[in-house]
Amino acid sequence: MLGGILKGIGVAVTAAIIGAVAAMVGILAIFFLATIGAIIGAIAGWIVSIVPLIGELVKGGFMQFGVQNPNLVAIGAMLGFVAGFFKQGGNGEKCAK
Repeated sequence: MLGGILKGIGVAVTAAIIGAVAAMVGILAIFFLATIGAIIGAIAGWIVSIVPLIGELVKGGFMQFGVQNPNLVAIGAMLGFVAGFFKQGGNGEKCAK
């Protein structure tokens, strides 16, 4: 009887460890997708900043919101990082519909 109880405790501890590792891998995957989104956003912000008419138009829009010196690369990276949390892998659809 004591052997069965100890075996059950061992199985429960093993399951808890596997669950914790799976949760950590999932969290790391979400941050990886967000980092990829930040890189893509930074590249998009850089491209927008070098286009003559569009860059000044977007900077003017951010200045109207109260941003003193808008850095489009940094803003694009920040928006890409936030958007990376709402991406769903596999079928390309977004989580929030």
